Amino acid sequence: MKTVYPTKVSITLILIISLIMGCILISLAVSSKWIPFFIDLLLYISLVYLMVSIKYEINESQLIIHQAMGKIVIDINTVKSIEPTHTILSAPASSLDRLRISYNKYDDVVISPRRKEEFIQHLLSINPQIELVEKKKS
Repeated sequence: MKTVYPTKVSITLILIISLIMGCILISLAVSSKWIPFFIDLLLYISLVYLMVSIKYEINESQLIIHQAMGKIVIDINTVKSIEPTHTILSAPASSLDRLRISYNKYDDVVISPRRKEEFIQHLLSINPQIELVEKKKS
């Protein structure tokens, strides 16, 4: 049986992108530069679509990260640890409230499932050897 966890979407991130793109679009519209306007509008729509279309699927033994440009398949039995993070590095995550999943020997991926605790418990039910790393105190 598979369970799908949608990505957590940060309204703040959407607002920042919308503000920047909105300023650019208004500037282009005011100066009647319609071709760049429509190119930027398509870029904006594409960015928002990329952010909201991410999902994480867990089946019997795999974590499958679906994103617009493809998917990442991780054998859950190779997962070593899960650590909360707020990294701004590029990742298949639409929020800065993220989890770093370390797997295999040197691989990791950063994701942001909406129901984080349920997601973690689901992974632990398949692989109880996963280490939960506490958030570092600043």
